[in-house]
Amino acid sequence: MRVSPPRRLEDLLAVLMTVGVALGILVSSHMPARSYSLEARQRAAVAADVISGSSRGTQGLVGSLYLAPLPTVLVIFLGLLPFVPATPALGAVVAAGATVFLALYVHRSWRAHGVPLALRFPAMLCVLLLPPVVLSIQAGQTVMVLVTLAVCGAGAIVSWLQSPSLRHLSLAAIFLGAAVIARYQGIVFVAGAAVIVTAAVLVQRRGLRACEGTIITFLLPTAYVILLWIGGNWLILGSPLFFLKAAWGPPPFGADLRSLVEFDCPWLLLGVLGLFTLSVPLGAVLARAGGRGLPQKVAAGVAVLTLVGVARLGAIPTGLRTSSADPVQVVKLLDATHPNGTFIVTGYAGYEFVAAAGADPEHRWVHVMRLEPSGIGKVLDDYPGREVFLLVNAAQTRERWDEVGLRWETAGSRIPERFLFARQVGDWTVFEVLRSQG
Repeated sequence: MRVSPPRRLEDLLAVLMTVGVALGILVSSHMPARSYSLEARQRAAVAADVISGSSRGTQGLVGSLYLAPLPTVLVIFLGLLPFVPATPALGAVVAAGATVFLALYVHRSWRAHGVPLALRFPAMLCVLLLPPVVLSIQAGQTVMVLVTLAVCGAGAIVSWLQSPSLRHLSLAAIFLGAAVIARYQGIVFVAGAAVIVTAAVLVQRRGLRACEGTIITFLLPTAYVILLWIGGNWLILGSPLFFLKAAWGPPPFGADLRSLVEFDCPWLLLGVLGLFTLSVPLGAVLARAGGRGLPQKVAAGVAVLTLVGVARLGAIPTGLRTSSADPVQVVKLLDATHPNGTFIVTGYAGYEFVAAAGADPEHRWVHVMRLEPSGIGKVLDDYPGREVFLLVNAAQTRERWDEVGLRWETAGSRIPERFLFARQVGDWTVFEVLRSQG
């Protein structure tokens, strides 16, 4: 379909405005000091490892339930550009890009339903300037990637319900399939959309074959991306479901499905922006019942005023849950008490400890993404004549579940005899690795 010159000008102005506002948010100095979230720091570290060709990076890319791969892949693509270092700032750029996409989606969707420019531009500004959105961008969190994919996917489902077409269904499938590898909670939206699609086909009495074909078409992109994730775990980590290890553990995550679904997911923000974006398509449904376009405009005006009214929604957390002990303090304490020690840290938390150690010419802090206790002998051989210690997070935190390869529950749960409990520093249990005699 050809776009008229006025619409092209509107699109150009919308792009310039949203990109300009996003850039303003990125360089904003309202924060006392630039403080990136733990997620942004860890994704940047994984991206840097992937770009450098480190096996630790490829393991980290696919091995975590909480750091799903899609946002990290986007950070990697940005880090591959010339003169662009893989830093936490790239997480902020990804978050800003996702927010711009959502704002432009509001612009195009509302225009398709007859909403005038005077309401569409304020609507885009409302999306960009909502306080939790601004804070998530500045912190480099990727929650807006999930929000954008989920909201756009829901919008495509609404469009498909209004005028069933393979295009709308395919767009919904692509958006929601990508949401699964943006954050694992995206599977909730896929499941809900699958129920809606099935019910709609059955209500239309299009037959069982049509129902099967529609559901298969809708679920195919989701199945594809999940299989890619499973295949990556199988090829790289040796277990097809390695990233689900958190779901197999004890509470609060493993035995509690509700905790897994709620964990660090911006459900309130998703609901607010979802209702905001879909208010106009719902107004179009009312227009079919007897109006002449007025319900869409009324819905748009009410939506803008409502979003302005909830602008004090509050800040979403600026980082994923961390352990109670600051890595910087743990590093200082252990360096001082064990001057001849080499310390092994595993999983994604290892990035924080290595960064806290700073310049470490003697490589006293060793970060291994996947470490099987039975294979620790190689580390001992690499550091002859030194005391070797292993740090294990014993608390119910995200770092504990992302310790790759370790299977210890607590300090006293059948630890191999060669690992001697040395001390407890906050949530971190320190074991000394005993060398075999002779």
